[in-house]
Amino acid sequence: MRKISAVTRGSLAERRGLMPGDVVLSINGEALLDEIDYQALTAKRYVRLQLKQPDGSQREVDFVKAPGHPLGLQFEDSIIGSPRTCGNNCVFCFVDQLPKGLRQSLYLKDDDWRLSLLAGNFVTLTNVGDREFSRILRRKASPLYISVQATDTAVRQALVRHPHAGKLMQRLLQLKEAALQFHAQIVICPDVNDGMVLEQSIRDLMALHPAALSLALVPVGLTRYREGLSPIRAFAREDAVKVLETAQKYQVSALKELGTRFVFPADELLSLAGEKVPEPAYYEHFAQIENGIGMLSQFEDGLRYAATQHTSANHIVQSKTAILPCGTSVAPYLDGWIRQYAPKGLSARVQPIVNTLFGETVTVSGLISGGDLIDQLKNAKGDAIIIVDDMLNHDNTLFLDDQTPQTVQQALDIPLIVCRNRGEAFFNAMRAVVAGDIKGEITYV
Repeated sequence: MRKISAVTRGSLAERRGLMPGDVVLSINGEALLDEIDYQALTAKRYVRLQLKQPDGSQREVDFVKAPGHPLGLQFEDSIIGSPRTCGNNCVFCFVDQLPKGLRQSLYLKDDDWRLSLLAGNFVTLTNVGDREFSRILRRKASPLYISVQATDTAVRQALVRHPHAGKLMQRLLQLKEAALQFHAQIVICPDVNDGMVLEQSIRDLMALHPAALSLALVPVGLTRYREGLSPIRAFAREDAVKVLETAQKYQVSALKELGTRFVFPADELLSLAGEKVPEPAYYEHFAQIENGIGMLSQFEDGLRYAATQHTSANHIVQSKTAILPCGTSVAPYLDGWIRQYAPKGLSARVQPIVNTLFGETVTVSGLISGGDLIDQLKNAKGDAIIIVDDMLNHDNTLFLDDQTPQTVQQALDIPLIVCRNRGEAFFNAMRAVVAGDIKGEITYV
């Protein structure tokens, strides 16, 4: 049962007299556990709510509505506020490699299939019992985002280290039989689940298409805080090259047999191997872009498009200077793009930031700390510094080390621009520097 916290003004629920404080006991005779149940059970044309009112009395309310039309209810507790935590002990877990003293939320290990459905979080399904899995099937939860790691039972067990790790393929087959779909990822640990193990995993998942929609290949991320953890070898250039060759091999057969490339390597593999960024068509629908699959391609495409849409003014008198700090993996690409697409009147300098918080093996822009920006840009000179919002939390107020954008700007004494991690936004940020549209406070683009 769930307590109503708010009723949308003008909604069906308000018109039927539902009030905050009412408790929904059941919908169409079924108990209401969470938002998943609520969305699934109220999507029908005929809906019956069993309510308990604040005075303890109960009543039933019937609705006849267009299928999928919302009732207009919000509840006190939410999945986001109380996610199901992870019971695994994965040898590559990034949370286990975090230093002390960061935001407490960074240490939360969620493994909640409901967040997978609602927010695209990856889950292992190891903490889902048979009764709960039957609810996944009954509620038609699709698509899910599933961390596979390996389809070989013994290898997955060794990587995930959970008693139920070996049940995955059985579960994936059940999803296919129920006509549900999922996206998969494999975090590749050299000498563990690469090579022939990886090829078998790809073949097994391809066999589950169209239930299996896509497969992302992601290199393991290692920080310098691995003392006491299982030894894992860091990815080398030759490892990345081999994985890319494997991906290409199965993309050819997948295109022929399935009509999709199906297997998509992470951008980090491209940068490790020194490969050129593919065109956007390569990524088809960018199904796993939040997983770092195709972000470079999308970013360049946005820059290219923005550059063609905006012609620089001819009256520019004085060139402006922008400093562009970024992760070491994207720096060579960004340097080339800036040479091609930067607006006239801007002298832009790409500044790779070495990650001292997590270690030099962490190369992505999203894990750069405010302290590293201050330390490595302290002698920088320019009209503005442009950073992407991936470096900050969801409301753009804090870096990973709890430094604020204001603190960084004050320490460096250079105007700071925070832009969305999209090529068009980045181009607009550069144009703002050229135009002199920079205020004393942080500028958000």
